[in-house]
Amino acid sequence: MAIAKDENEMKEFSRTMNELGFKEADKVSDLLSYSKSFIVAREDMSKNIYDFAIQYSSGQVEIFNKNHMNSRILSPDYKNNIVLLVDEKVLNKLLAEGLGLLSVVGPTYRS
Repeated sequence: MAIAKDENEMKEFSRTMNELGFKEADKVSDLLSYSKSFIVAREDMSKNIYDFAIQYSSGQVEIFNKNHMNSRILSPDYKNNIVLLVDEKVLNKLLAEGLGLLSVVGPTYRS
């Protein structure tokens, strides 16, 4: 996970990830579609990001599709590289909701 100070730094992180060959996922379920992927956490998806992060180490990730009203269970390939990009605002929102994202992810970079 990489924590940006603000939106401008988040854009810089995204640009760097693209330059390094990472594919940007539009939604959490796309994170497992590429060997190198990243997602920019927005406020409207913060709970989904947390749910993904907490399940990832278990070997199965259940992702609920609200449009189709069903869930999909995916098995992560730990050879893949997944990076969560989050800014201070989203991180603080998660903490305020009792969702300690920092305690469930691996190595974290904070600028």
